[in-house]
Amino acid sequence: MQDILKLIKSRRNVKDFTPQFVDWDSISKIIDAGRHAPSAGNVQNWKFVVVNDIGKKQQIAEACLQQYEITKAAAHIVILGETEKMTRYYGSRGELYTIQGCAAAAQNMMIEAQSLGLATGWVGAFDESHMQKILGVPNDVSVQVVITVGHAAKNPSKPPKYPLETLIYFNKWRAKIRNPTKYFREYSLMIRKKVEQGKDLLKKIKP
Repeated sequence: MQDILKLIKSRRNVKDFTPQFVDWDSISKIIDAGRHAPSAGNVQNWKFVVVNDIGKKQQIAEACLQQYEITKAAAHIVILGETEKMTRYYGSRGELYTIQGCAAAAQNMMIEAQSLGLATGWVGAFDESHMQKILGVPNDVSVQVVITVGHAAKNPSKPPKYPLETLIYFNKWRAKIRNPTKYFREYSLMIRKKVEQGKDLLKKIKP
């Protein structure tokens, strides 16, 4: 099993896929990872629609605000949320909990796909009513996200990420730690700057 943090950091949001087939065993493993995600009260109010029909994929691409490049992915896994199931237990909060649970499932699925050597894309922009019609989804079930799965034609470069220490507060909003290098070590922005300065200095004095 690959180191989970390496998988998380190496995952890319891929839009350019090859036409190469993805076997059902891999698809089932990806969805199995999704169903092991946490959900409020363990309600597990998600469903997964696997779409590999080219005509259907084209319809989905149209519903996803004309993102036609996603039709090249071997499969689309559409994650649905049975919101009514959650609202029975949690009232109006059930909608939020449905979104949270389906997002957790999606992340699990993308990391599992990465471990299998497959590429994924997250597609959250779509006309929900159009998607419901395409997939025959009833009005009380929400379309949460489309995960495209396949083989990457090319891997996107690593997107920039904010330094860890700029994202963390302690005990309350805007309360930052005074000595981040003590706690964040290799994640510290200060340490990274010092390392880069050292590298630049070595380049200057190198004969």
